[in-house]
Amino acid sequence: MNGKDVKGFFEDCKTAAKEILEHVEKDGFIPIFCHNDPDGVTAGSILAKAVYRAGGDFLLRVIDRIDEKTVNEVRKIPSNFYVFAEIGSGYLDLLKPLSEQTKILVIDHHRPLEVSYPNLTHVNPMLHGIDGAKEISGSGVCYFVAKNMGEENLDQSCLAIVGALGDLQDRTGNRCLESLNKQIVEEAEKRGLVEVTTDLLFYGRETRPIHKAIATTMNPFIPGLSGEEDVCLGFIVNLGIPLKKDDHWRSVADLTHEEKQKIFSELTIYLSKKGFSGEAIFQLIGCVYTFLRENKWTPLRDAREFASILNACLKMGRAGVAVALCLGNRGEALDEAQNLLNEYRKTIGHRISLLFEKPQTIVEFENMYLVRCHGIVEERILSPIATILSSSGGLNPNKPIIALTKTEDGGRIKVSARANQTLVDKGLNLGVIMQNAAQKVGGQGGGHNIAAGATIPANEEENFVKFVSQMIGLQR
Repeated sequence: MNGKDVKGFFEDCKTAAKEILEHVEKDGFIPIFCHNDPDGVTAGSILAKAVYRAGGDFLLRVIDRIDEKTVNEVRKIPSNFYVFAEIGSGYLDLLKPLSEQTKILVIDHHRPLEVSYPNLTHVNPMLHGIDGAKEISGSGVCYFVAKNMGEENLDQSCLAIVGALGDLQDRTGNRCLESLNKQIVEEAEKRGLVEVTTDLLFYGRETRPIHKAIATTMNPFIPGLSGEEDVCLGFIVNLGIPLKKDDHWRSVADLTHEEKQKIFSELTIYLSKKGFSGEAIFQLIGCVYTFLRENKWTPLRDAREFASILNACLKMGRAGVAVALCLGNRGEALDEAQNLLNEYRKTIGHRISLLFEKPQTIVEFENMYLVRCHGIVEERILSPIATILSSSGGLNPNKPIIALTKTEDGGRIKVSARANQTLVDKGLNLGVIMQNAAQKVGGQGGGHNIAAGATIPANEEENFVKFVSQMIGLQR
């Protein structure tokens, strides 16, 4: 944390907490707008619960982007105080008209525009030299704000962990949360809310049979195994590892240390033959965050699985189910969420297969891969598709991925860009590139150095691609 103004960042969190509490006492109602991803919905839910506990009422709305249409919709909600959680820093110019009639609080961690104006309070770790891509997530920032609203909100540390993992902030060499994210984990550990261990990172490590856990794993995507239960079953059987004990399916958590080593060693050989780098292979091992107050037999007990199930709800258009889980609902909400997860994974697997099957869909350029997903991938699932492609091992890891698809109305293009940490360490910053290239063609963009996005006019696709390629070349 050397050279970073952590104290100044925490002071900003205190200021935001004070403003929220003052408004709760004065008016009682706060509309909260959060981003349509796991980090966003956990961020918004943390603030919503903190407002409720302070005696206020809230409206929590999940939004995909901020544009003129969104701003006009916000205006229709009567309030003299609007809160934006995990979204807004890259759209401060578009939010400015709102400040003419009311106060605005933006709590975010994405690359901010250098814009300030009266009635705006802006909390962002990047304003204090703290990397919002890997040191703290948007939900983590909201947690520190909520923590200053009252100690009863310390239990929201679990949602902050989910948000950080959902934002892939564990993309370190050891697949663990670091820096301020780690501080949140430690606070949760002290309260007996979470247990941290090191293990294989297969999905459903406690809740699914071994072969199904491997088949369900999408990060990293394992070609030939991800989505293929029968193949995974044969893979485990050929290793001589018993699938059952006393007629009960064994889970990854039931495996001995030697059995886990055998699986990892065999997967290492398998993935090496598929062209995976050592860095990608070791993404299969890392810190496991277990929520001790969640039922042992539900996916919400594992923080990464919690994030995955939220992501599925959001990408399948059921944001209300995701919010319900974050606010503590279980029962029917969890049952519906698990059904949505199964549907989502089938959809993702099918779309990935189509992209590799259709010629000229994935095109390699000198500086990048361009993935034209028009007519194949819906706007709502473009981001996870780009993430999976960036870790699939079938593409050159030394080039970023730029994925594009048309929006539902057909008038715009949605863009998702992904890179690996090695490229970022060499100077690549996709957030800057997306922001600048989008502005050149009349669109909006931004994000992190390692993962970013944009929305541009449909007739500017070729110009945008040209600008992006040039900018990547200049940064490398």
